[in-house]
Amino acid sequence: MGTSFLEREKTQEHTGRSSGEECRNNRQGRPGRTADAAGQITITETNRIGAAMLVRTKFLPPSLLTNLVRRKNLEDYFENLPAHTVTLVRAPAGFGKTTLMADWRKRLLFDGSRVAWLSLDQHDNEPSQLLTYLLGALDQAFENDRQGSTSFIAASGNLAPNQVAGFIVNEVQQISDDIFIFLDDVHELSTAPALSILYDLIHYAPPNLHFVLAGRPAMWLGLSRLKVQGRVQETGIAEMRFDIAEAIEFFRLRGHDLLRLTDIDTLNQATEGWVAGLCLASQSLARKRNVSEFVETFCGETKEITDYIRETVFRQIGEEDRHWLVRASLLSRFCPGLCDEVLDCADSGTRIARLIEEVPFIIPLEGTEGWARLHPLLREFLAGEVKLLPREELVGLHKRAALWFSSRGEISEAIHHAIEEGNAPWAIELIARQSRHLVETAQILLLMSWYERLPKRLFVERLDLSVDVGWALTLSMRMDEAGETIAAVETALAARPDEAVRYELQALKAAFFTLNDRTFEGAQLAEQWLAGGPRNDQFKIGALANVLTYNCTIAGDFESALEAQVMGESWATAERSRFTMVYAGCVIGSVHEQRGDFEAARTVYEETLRLGEVAGGRRSVPASLPASCLSGLLYDLDDPAGAQRVLAGRFDIACSRTPPSIGLRGPLALVRIHAAEGDMKRALERLDRQEAIANRLNFTRIVAACLVQRLHFALAANDWRQVRHLLNRLDALLRPEDPSRGRTAVTVTNEIIHLGQARADCLLGEAKRALPFLARYVAEAEAMGRFGDLVAGRLLLAASLWATGERDEAVAVFRLALAASLRRGYLRVFRDHRLYLLPLMKALASGSLGEALPQDKMGFILELVAGAGPGAAPQKSEVVSFADASRTVRPAPERIVASRPEPAPEQPLYQQLTGREREVLGCMAEGLTNKEIAVALAITPETVKWYVKQIFVKLGANTRTQAVRQARRARVL
Repeated sequence: MGTSFLEREKTQEHTGRSSGEECRNNRQGRPGRTADAAGQITITETNRIGAAMLVRTKFLPPSLLTNLVRRKNLEDYFENLPAHTVTLVRAPAGFGKTTLMADWRKRLLFDGSRVAWLSLDQHDNEPSQLLTYLLGALDQAFENDRQGSTSFIAASGNLAPNQVAGFIVNEVQQISDDIFIFLDDVHELSTAPALSILYDLIHYAPPNLHFVLAGRPAMWLGLSRLKVQGRVQETGIAEMRFDIAEAIEFFRLRGHDLLRLTDIDTLNQATEGWVAGLCLASQSLARKRNVSEFVETFCGETKEITDYIRETVFRQIGEEDRHWLVRASLLSRFCPGLCDEVLDCADSGTRIARLIEEVPFIIPLEGTEGWARLHPLLREFLAGEVKLLPREELVGLHKRAALWFSSRGEISEAIHHAIEEGNAPWAIELIARQSRHLVETAQILLLMSWYERLPKRLFVERLDLSVDVGWALTLSMRMDEAGETIAAVETALAARPDEAVRYELQALKAAFFTLNDRTFEGAQLAEQWLAGGPRNDQFKIGALANVLTYNCTIAGDFESALEAQVMGESWATAERSRFTMVYAGCVIGSVHEQRGDFEAARTVYEETLRLGEVAGGRRSVPASLPASCLSGLLYDLDDPAGAQRVLAGRFDIACSRTPPSIGLRGPLALVRIHAAEGDMKRALERLDRQEAIANRLNFTRIVAACLVQRLHFALAANDWRQVRHLLNRLDALLRPEDPSRGRTAVTVTNEIIHLGQARADCLLGEAKRALPFLARYVAEAEAMGRFGDLVAGRLLLAASLWATGERDEAVAVFRLALAASLRRGYLRVFRDHRLYLLPLMKALASGSLGEALPQDKMGFILELVAGAGPGAAPQKSEVVSFADASRTVRPAPERIVASRPEPAPEQPLYQQLTGREREVLGCMAEGLTNKEIAVALAITPETVKWYVKQIFVKLGANTRTQAVRQARRARVL
């Protein structure tokens, strides 16, 4: 613009007539000027002709999809639009900026607001064109109200271009309504004149004019003063990324209802919440047969991603920039100094700043000066280009990078580049500097990644490093390799004794034995080390305190278990190892849980989970371990939804990388939840995985727990052949015990097996055989104060007593368990034992056993008899106790099948409906409204409407009644 906005206002005041007054003269039929005093060309005729030539699609956003994910985390920004002059939406391409603004525009129009939309492009850098399109966009805001307003383009026809911005501001100020101007792709404005126009419009906007601007992160508008005044709100990449909840909703809305939470979490992490990447993944999923394999291999080398990046990124920049970017992709993060040194250039600073604007996948690192990184999908795409570089060039790049990072104390990145360079001896020296710190801070996966990439003989030559590797192998549950490493160090120590290494190895063996369920040997070694080992090693003392706490918990000595933690807590929190603190939280929570103090256990688990997520991230081992414990506790407290939510995306890590003795809780709870919901396929898939890992680790206790769970499923399905097979397998797992050692892990394993056998005996008519063990088990649990074991033992004892005819005693034992559990909310154990307690509970519910239960207890019994409750699914048939019926008689079906068979249902109908659609259909059959269905299924009413439409299409119905009728006819309901 030729003069500043304030100068133009002063000129208008001096002449006594503002551009707004000129405009009103025009509306009254007064002739406008065709040229100003300086002889400037006006736009009277030009605008009239230009208006007819405007590209109308620039005034409209792209059509919104019907399966749009509502961005709940951005609701506050929408609600605050009227309170701000400017709302900035900054993010790279493909993060949903345009979709978000289009959704906001639609909602504002629905509320009756004045809304203008303009999609900008590089041609709008010409000031006259930009102004003409801005006027045209404002006309769109009043297109349905022509009587109350004249066209902005026509009214501004007498003005020179440098007066139009002032005209817009003055005109809008005299309108009572708020006006919202949405400008998409603002980063396309790059020339000073175009940016000056936008600057003036924004900075002198009246209170009723609001701008919503979307563009790339590097767009500059000079809004510092407005930000200080609180007139600007801004959302960036962090807010625009999909979180896990939004990713789940995204895939469900696109028909991927059965996609596992772990798969969705994997895809969301691979794309870093990049919406376009998730769209490409969704499109690819529709064509893939093996979904799990696709998810595991989804990366920047996936064809759809490769094509997108090549077309939208790589071909849009110059050849020199492409070559620079390929070589820079070897660096996980970079800054100008690093790039100048490694890439042997001198202009990295300006190049990085420019490429951040041009390439949407170069992301500035928050809280750092000049540092940036590449999006993982772009790095993976460029990995294919890196393979084309000469070997000598690659070695030189990695060598320079290793030297640069090493000289600045960035040892981890120096190690990576030393390994890539092929300099293994130097890499080993660097690893030895870091290994102890990595173990103590629970970064064992990083240490293991280096261990995998280097010759093992180089580690064996360094005994101190070998011990650290042994810790990492043990804590990551690679027990065979850990045992080999321990044996190798012992052999080396026999040849060249080293007292310091001997103490290190003793502490490692204590943890190794404990995690292998050799609890007695583990406790002995821990006590010996703590009696004579160094007193300044907080990691070893904390780790061995955890070993003693765990072993005391197994033995039922809860007071000693908590006392053992005093040693580990003698250091300030900041000085303690995060891993030992996380493990300590899990074992302390386990002590509270076994004592029946569930509130204290939950508090400890939640605090430990927060600590673990801060230490390693949501999907790390330090976070997955307490998540599994908390998930198991929530399940026991009858909160299956909470249990699933806590362990979402962490099932595989909890199964394979955490100590099974603790990490089993959550995964086994999920198996039971899936089974209760009727999804036996999913339940058995997860149970298979747990059992396979336990077998690989030779962890008998977990194998036994998995077999007992299978036995329960077989009993519920009346599969007596499978029952006998599983009982034989369980018999083979029994191990002799040494009474002098007290209650050890072997004792716990045998108890698990005997409890499983007692379940089978209860239904096989052999309950009398289980009574001695159950009576002893209940007495020991009561003496030690093991609350959960006591309740479960009493329930099986009550069921067995009932099956043998000792009904009064059975009811007395059952009442004790019920009273204790209801008082503490420990209810899930009753649902899990419903199969064995059903005859007893039916008798209680009928009132035929004398004194009736109190109302709260009777209500719970009636609910159990009906099979209702959280996560409950109707049973196909009730299993009858063999004490009440002949073994040769199969349980009778619930209803007699008619002699004339009905026509077979149209199976394709059932196959076409997704799992979520069947849920919505079931709610429709119950007469629920859309809003009630939304609350029941935790989705939005708009999503419900979309599902209802899909159901109508698939069932050929026009109304809900027709849909329900068709579904029942096809036996979908």
